[in-house]
Amino acid sequence: MKQFILIGVLMGLLTATIPIRAQVALRDSDARKGSRLELGRTSSPQKTSSTRLPSQRFSMVPNPSLSGLDRSITLNKNSAINEHYRSLLLPKSGSKSAARASSAENAPASTPELRVAASQEIKADSRLFNSEKLWVSNAYPNPADDVAELDYQFAGTGSEAKLALLNILGTPVAGYEQIELEPGNRKVRIVTRPLDTGYYLYQLTVDGKKVATKRLLVRHQ
Repeated sequence: MKQFILIGVLMGLLTATIPIRAQVALRDSDARKGSRLELGRTSSPQKTSSTRLPSQRFSMVPNPSLSGLDRSITLNKNSAINEHYRSLLLPKSGSKSAARASSAENAPASTPELRVAASQEIKADSRLFNSEKLWVSNAYPNPADDVAELDYQFAGTGSEAKLALLNILGTPVAGYEQIELEPGNRKVRIVTRPLDTGYYLYQLTVDGKKVATKRLLVRHQ
C-alpha cells in the first residue's frame, strides 16, 4: 500500500515540474530575442536618426547671383549718396577758400590802419582832457595807495588849469580844493596817504570852466 502512495506522489511531482520548465524555456528565448517592449524602444532611435538625415545632408546655401545683386545695389546707392554730398560740400569749400584768400589779401593793408586806430583809442582812454592848448592824462595808479599822479603839457601860454579833489557826494575835500598845474612842469602829484579808503572824484578846471571829472579809488594796503 505504501508503495502505491509513493508512486502517486512522484507522478504528481513530475507533472507539476513540466509546465515550470516550459515557462523557463520561454523566458530564456524571450531574453535572447528581446521582448516586444524593448524592440519598440530600440526602433524609435532608428526612426529619429532617419528623420535627422535630411536636415544634415541638405543646408540653405545663399544664391550667389542674388547676393551679388544685393552688393551691387548697396554699392551703387552708397556711391550716389557720396556724390550728392560731395556736390553740396565742394561749392562751400570753394567759397570759403575764396573768402580766406580775399581776407588774406586785404589783411596787410588793413593791419596798419587797425594798429593806428587802436593806439589812438588807447591814448584817448588814457587822457582826462585834450585840446589845442593843453592835454592832461588820467590819474595813475588807480586804485591809489599813497600817491596818485597826472601827466600834463601846455601847448601855449595864457591858459590856467587847476585840479580839485571831491568826495563821492561832490563836496571838495579839505586841503585839495585847488591844485594848480604850473606851465613849467609836466606832472602833478596828489598825496592820498592821509585820505580814507573809498571813492573820490578829481575835477579839472581850465580857464575857470569845469571840463572833465573822473573817479579815483583810494585803497590802502
